[in-house]
Amino acid sequence: MSNKSVAIIGAGTMGSAVAVALKNNGYSVVATRRSVEKLDDLKTMGMEVTSDNREAIVKSDAIIFSLKPAETVVQIQQMQGELKGKLVISICASLPLSKLESLLPESTVIRAMTNVASRVGGGFTAYSITEKVSEEGEKQALDILRCFGEVEKIEERYMDALTPISGSGPAYIFTVIEAMVYAGLKVGLPRELALRASYQTILGSAKLVAESGDSLSALKETVITPGGVTIEALYELEDSRITTAFMKAIEAAADKAKKSSLEFLNNLEETETKGTH
Repeated sequence: MSNKSVAIIGAGTMGSAVAVALKNNGYSVVATRRSVEKLDDLKTMGMEVTSDNREAIVKSDAIIFSLKPAETVVQIQQMQGELKGKLVISICASLPLSKLESLLPESTVIRAMTNVASRVGGGFTAYSITEKVSEEGEKQALDILRCFGEVEKIEERYMDALTPISGSGPAYIFTVIEAMVYAGLKVGLPRELALRASYQTILGSAKLVAESGDSLSALKETVITPGGVTIEALYELEDSRITTAFMKAIEAAADKAKKSSLEFLNNLEETETKGTH
């Protein structure tokens, strides 16, 4: 199995992002959505688009589900035969591997979580598997996931905690960039200059963190001079309790992710219990 053809079931914001990443890396992509007219941009890029999930699954080697968890369960239940023997990657929140594997005992099942930066190959994708996945199956999944950016294998129990950092993280960074741009405008910079300076500074700083091997504190100290501009800005940031604000925001998001997972699993259990009576 080449896995050079991939079906994206549910090409909303996240599904479209991974579709673009795969297309840019030479994969043949079929993207599905109920309102197929909303996929015109993907169609323009040379992808096949359809509202027929079954058709997309039949003609593809690998399947990526990017739907709400309850809808994913329904779709899998309806197409277990078509999914048999295929590589199935779920990027749905809250849907555990145990449930996926019980629905797809004869498929290679991967649970993953990525973010919208995968569209440009700059995402961070965490994935989990069980011992049922063969070495070859994991390799085929990695070939796909690496199209999205950096990839790391994690224990599934960390998925909910990682979601607000990586999955939601781009929204925080966009907020920081926006704040820097507004600050640039306030001190008289042209908008485009303020935007370029802000996002490139963040890109460069992230690259320095990734490649230097220095601690964040040490890197921050390289920018600070006694009585200088940087320490004045950092004083104002700390006076606004920015570190605490970030920590509280991510903790609240993690709690929300855990509660959503529990709520979904409880609802699923209730539905299955009713179905047996």
